[in-house]
Formats: sequence, C-alpha cells, structure tokens
Amino acid sequence: MSNIILGTLLTVGFFMIFLLFGALLPEKYQSKSLIFMCLTGFMLYFSLFQVIALPMKILHRPLHQLTLAWSVLVALLCLFSLITRHKILYKCISGNFSFSRNTPCILIIFFISIALAVFLGFNTNSISDYDAAYYIGLPSSSVYSDTIELMSPYTGTMLEDPEHFYILNTDTVHSAVIYQLINLHPLVWLKWSWTIILSLLFEGALYKCGESLFQKEYQKTTVFFILSNLTLLFSYSLSGVSHYFAYRTYEGKAITCFFYTTVIFCFCLQLYKDIDAHWVWSSLFFCTLSELSFCNTAIFVVPCMIAITLIPYVFTEVFRHHNWKICRNYVLILLPAVMWLIFYKIL
Repeated sequence: MSNIILGTLLTVGFFMIFLLFGALLPEKYQSKSLIFMCLTGFMLYFSLFQVIALPMKILHRPLHQLTLAWSVLVALLCLFSLITRHKILYKCISGNFSFSRNTPCILIIFFISIALAVFLGFNTNSISDYDAAYYIGLPSSSVYSDTIELMSPYTGTMLEDPEHFYILNTDTVHSAVIYQLINLHPLVWLKWSWTIILSLLFEGALYKCGESLFQKEYQKTTVFFILSNLTLLFSYSLSGVSHYFAYRTYEGKAITCFFYTTVIFCFCLQLYKDIDAHWVWSSLFFCTLSELSFCNTAIFVVPCMIAITLIPYVFTEVFRHHNWKICRNYVLILLPAVMWLIFYKIL
C-alpha cells in the first residue's frame, strides 16, 4: 500500500514537472493552455533526458551518475520555471477554475479520464510476459548492478554492451533512474504511475482534438470524447491501438501507437486553426526529438505522420499565401528524426 501511495504522489508530481517544463519555453512559444503546456512539457522533458542519458548509456557510465545529474538538472529547471515563469503559470492554472455553462461538460470529461486511468492502472493483464519482464526486469537489473542496462534482465549475466537493438531507447533507463532515486520499484512505476500519467495525457489530447474539431461546442466535444473512448475500448484487435492502450499502456510501442499519434494530430489541428500558433512548431520539434526514447518504431511513425498531416497546410501557405517561412519550420521539425535515423544506421 505504501508503494501505491508513493506511486500516486509521483503521478501528481510528474504532472507538475511537465507543467513547469512546458512553461520553460519563451512566451512566444506558450499556448497558455494547461493541457497543451503539460503535453509540450512531456516532450521537452524526454527530449532532454534522451540527450543526456543516451551518451552515458553508450559510454557505459554508472547509473548513479545519471541519476544524480538528471535529478539535479530537473530540480534546477523546475526552480527556474517557478521563479521566472510564475506569471505564465498563474494565468495558465487560474484560467481552469472559472465557472461557466460549459463547466459540467468539462467535469464529465475530467472524471471519465480519471476513472479510465485508474481502471487501466489496476489492470493486471500483460498479454506479453516476455515484454513485461523486459520493461520491468531491465530497470531492476540496472539498479542492482549500478549500470545502464549492462546486466541481462533474464539471466543476470553481465553484458559487454547494452542490447544493440535497443541501444537508442532510454525509456527503461528512466525507469531505472526513478527506482534508484526514490526506491519505487518499476513494477509499481510502470503498471500504476506511468500508466495513469500516459492515460491522462492521452485523454487530455483527445479532449483538445474534440474542442478543435467542434469549435469549442462542449456538448459535442463531450459526445466525441465518450464515443472515441468507447470505440477504442470495444474495437479490440491483437496488434491494434486498442490492444496497446488497454493492455500494454506503458510499453514503448504503445506510447508511439496511441499517445504520440494522437498528440501529433492534436498539435497539427491547432496549426490549421491558427497560423500564428508558434508553440505548435516547437512542440512538434520536441516530438521528433523525444520519439526515439521509447521505441525504434517511432523513427518512422512520428516524422511520417507529422510530414503527411502538415502537407496540405504547407502547400496552402506556400502556393496560396506565398509564406515560404513555413518550409523552414517544416524542415526544422523533421531534422531530429533525420538525426536519429543516421544514428540508428551508424550504431
């Protein structure tokens, strides 16, 4: 029970961290929306972690060095955000506590999101025991050996190098850092805390999609939100999105499958609505920078979805409005994906 309480507190803590990280960007790149700031903060958080953890993983540095470096960096950045971005944070948070005629619909969406996240957190089915042993066993063996994935989670033998196929992924390294830092076992972190965090972020992105599609008609947005979740939960297929969402929420392929795709679509919708939404470009950039943290599949899925979804927008702006700056932005947000692809081929 103490682990569940700690895991729940950690869930709240990570939403605060994502919000503070989202507020780090210059005001020009702020959406001033609580949900969007958390989503952007998520992407920025794992972009920075990927940039710091990957070299240390390749260089075989001890895990405690990464844990110390990352915890200090996160603490300093959160403190910096609180001190220098407190006005933005206040506007962002206070705007969610004003009552209006749309509040009942928003509350319905909020409570459904919480209920579904907790339901998935209590789900004990893993479908793939081999994958579950990897995601839970690898951080545990890393903490036990104080290495970054240099002990096999299946045999306990020491390895000369991390598993080559997963060399560029750092999601499991992050679980090891959490375990070493606050002694929360990966079983609780992944099956409870991380599952709830991902579910709530996904539901927030889904809500924002409905808000954009139905022009803030919140009754229609609520119906869209409920039907989307019902479709996801009652259209099960072994290799489909519903399977990953319900049974393997915390796994890398699942995060790419149900979370990144939804968030990218949501961000792109905002750009179609408002050409001056500069924060969308920065958020998409961090999407492509953080993608490889979770799985190799993201190398292709994330940049391809961004590129294809924005093609009509880019063509319209270039050939109809002669806005050539869009091409520059379009290329810049895809550059991290090209970089990861080169690294993937080299390593």
